[in-house]
Amino acid sequence: MRKKAALAAAFCVFAFGMVGCQKPATNVNTNEATTAAVEESTTAAPQETEETSQETTEAAKEEETTASEPDYPTLPLPEYHYNGPEDWAEYADGVSHFLVENSFGDVAPDLTICVPIVLKADDSDPKDVKLWGEFYVEGFNLVKTSLLNVNGGSFGGVAYLDTTKGDPIVTDFDFLQDGAGFEASLDELFGKEGLKDAYLEASNERDKYLAEALANYINTNGLYITQYQEYGWAPVPVLNAPPTKDEDQIVDYEGSYDYTAKYDMREICSYETGESDMFCNVDSKEWNEFLIVVYKAESKDIDSAITELRAGLADENVDLERTEDVTFKDMEGCTVLMTKGPYKEGDAVYVAYFVPRGDDLLVIKISSTYSEDEKIQMSTDAIIEDFLGNMELK
Repeated sequence: MRKKAALAAAFCVFAFGMVGCQKPATNVNTNEATTAAVEESTTAAPQETEETSQETTEAAKEEETTASEPDYPTLPLPEYHYNGPEDWAEYADGVSHFLVENSFGDVAPDLTICVPIVLKADDSDPKDVKLWGEFYVEGFNLVKTSLLNVNGGSFGGVAYLDTTKGDPIVTDFDFLQDGAGFEASLDELFGKEGLKDAYLEASNERDKYLAEALANYINTNGLYITQYQEYGWAPVPVLNAPPTKDEDQIVDYEGSYDYTAKYDMREICSYETGESDMFCNVDSKEWNEFLIVVYKAESKDIDSAITELRAGLADENVDLERTEDVTFKDMEGCTVLMTKGPYKEGDAVYVAYFVPRGDDLLVIKISSTYSEDEKIQMSTDAIIEDFLGNMELK
């Protein structure tokens, strides 16, 4: 019962507002003030000398701090090129350029790279150079000193290039098939070359190749980028980069539905689907899984919006308690749905806020996995509470 009450209390904070704490004013020490007054009445010349010396020292410290402050990266970021030491590096860069230009349409992230893992190269015919390998295309957005992954894809197969007209040009590409056709295409493209096992092994080492490619790009271009993050996972330090400052771990998020949010990327990562903004937990043993989804309901009618929300739940018939006329942030007349307790280990707990905003109905849907470990549950609640507390509706 105590654990259930702790969860319910946390969600009550979400629904009815947040109360901040203020630090008390610093007490003035009268003895110190008296001593200072006496010292001030002494001869002026020594005091001026001390003040001048102190000002010089402080100016030197300020100059040193300014000089040591790194140059934060700005947009646009330099174009990515593969410049490894291998004999086939120039060919791989041609394939990288081709895939980067043709993979994800017109909406481009701040940085798109291609990580080539070439298993075999045949350049005996300059007009028909062939590369067998796996090519990972990854898109990242820049947030302070971090690269946050926003899309990606695997393009395994055989690339064909013409190198007789200057820079290598991709003329064709035999891709591995997805799904049921994967094994047959793997045998066809890699098995005949004796590369099947090598391909599978290389695929399992994707993270290593990605880390090396990003470090190479960052170092080559002299960028102060300290880490990168993929959806659902903790940030990964860039090889040989300085540690990420705590303040640079905070994301100032501009929502798609007239709101802003602020979160710590060591706890939360975000993803935009075009129909909603999604915020999921970073994988950790310190808190449970949760997902926060923000979207506009198709109808402003609250009953229709609830029906729409239920259709997206794993259990459409879950018992939800409905509370009317709730204030969310400073918005009155909101409705809240919350899963009825008591909860047991592993239960899915849902909380949803329906916030009227002009002609729209903003929905904030939270789903989390309940833990009977009080420390884990309180940690999960605290992260969600901080996120909602930092939301600002425009």
